[in-house]
Amino acid sequence: MASGVSESGARRRTGAVISYAYSLLQILVNLLYVPVLLSGIGGEEYGLYQLVGSVIAYLSIANSTFSAGATRFYCAYFAAGDEEGMARTLGILRRIYRVAYLAIVAATCVIAVAFSLVYRKAFSAWEVEESCLMLAVLALNLMLTMSNTMSIACITAHEGFVFLKLSQLVVLVAQPLLVVACIRVWPNALTVAVVQLLCNFACRVIQQAFARRRLGMRIDPHATDPALQRKILVFSGSILLGVLADQIFWKTDQLVLGYLFGTASVAVYSVGAQIVNAYTPLGFAVSSVFMPHVSKVWHESGDMAELSRLFVRVSRIALYPLLATLLGFYVFGRDFIRLWAGPGYGEAYLVALMELTPFTIDISQNIGLVILQVIDRYGFRARMYLAAAVTNIVLTVVLAQQMGIVGAALATAIAILVSSGLVLNLYYQRVIGLDMFAWWRSALREAAPMVALAIAAGVLWAPFSGCGWGVLAFGIAAWALAFTLVSYFLCANERERELFCGIVRRVIPGAR
Repeated sequence: MASGVSESGARRRTGAVISYAYSLLQILVNLLYVPVLLSGIGGEEYGLYQLVGSVIAYLSIANSTFSAGATRFYCAYFAAGDEEGMARTLGILRRIYRVAYLAIVAATCVIAVAFSLVYRKAFSAWEVEESCLMLAVLALNLMLTMSNTMSIACITAHEGFVFLKLSQLVVLVAQPLLVVACIRVWPNALTVAVVQLLCNFACRVIQQAFARRRLGMRIDPHATDPALQRKILVFSGSILLGVLADQIFWKTDQLVLGYLFGTASVAVYSVGAQIVNAYTPLGFAVSSVFMPHVSKVWHESGDMAELSRLFVRVSRIALYPLLATLLGFYVFGRDFIRLWAGPGYGEAYLVALMELTPFTIDISQNIGLVILQVIDRYGFRARMYLAAAVTNIVLTVVLAQQMGIVGAALATAIAILVSSGLVLNLYYQRVIGLDMFAWWRSALREAAPMVALAIAAGVLWAPFSGCGWGVLAFGIAAWALAFTLVSYFLCANERERELFCGIVRRVIPGAR
């Protein structure tokens, strides 16, 4: 048993390391990708791509809803060693997906008509036509993604994080390379959407083959278990509400700005939003590998004290790269955006910084969402975020008219701080039983030396503001080194130092 636990822990550590590597590469690709798109298809086409993506994102809630259900129930049966239960789960999900596909097709048709009517005055005739074609392509891409959630659930339950992340990493690198090649011939947003569809199809084929042939994934096509189906639908209902709230929360700003000011303002806001999107995976890199472990602890012992300790431990680790990025962006972000996107996107720095700051609290605690899903208490978070999303819409409409793009970002920051920073933390403490006071004490002790370092770095960097890429790269490298030293000697506990040294020994053979 000890060997199995140790092996499982090793898989989680390896999975977390690869997840961080994937996240860092994802950030790098996104940072390189955006200016290439801006120069390759132009600011207005890029704004159109982001706007249509914001619309189709509402349909993507179907994927997020059922993928969470697939992983949760498959992992539960896997922990119990119930192979028939795993096969029934996937069989029931496949039938549910068939109904969802029909709903997506119908919704896409309705959205295309509504989109044409709403934006026909703000867009040219070609932009309206192109947007409808993109909606069709992205809807098909969504259905492909949904069909692959069963394979991902199987791979996750078996803790096959290495294969999962490596396959995603290949697509992450290949997609922008193909886009760059294709937009030289067809320089428009529709080309980007088509390439995304083709890459997603290739990834689906590879992951499904691995799950079936290597892991023995079975799908019972005749599964009839009304109780299990009802559990999946009830659980998915709470996830659906939460994902819908997330989409409303994060995508409405761009829709409002597009309506008020046109695609040019959406392009500027989207540059800041891309920074936030690139930042988000850093919070998921650790927690994403803990679903099987949390499921095992809960279903075997229900030990909330152990889950509370896990919450603090995992959240602390997640906070290091988040603070390194957030505080580094505070110091270097204005110059980075000027060089990266161009001088016309200066407001994107404020958009990103205002949203990243409170969002750091939310995503550093992402292991809490995994716990809520496993213990089937996710409904509160969904209702809370829906209320926050409605608040964000109202504040965005009011503040955007007064302050433009920055007003929209301020509205989002306020809504995040109140909902995830205050309300959800109180719920964790008083209802779920997680020791949030321990987390806050630990997090503040961890963050204080880093914040002091960032203030000093900001003062030292001020004379170099307006520099070129070479000086900026040197400054960021110096920041990374200083942050690592301060974190190791002033912030990390003994367990975290051991973890860091273990990673260094793996990366650099012979290091002590």
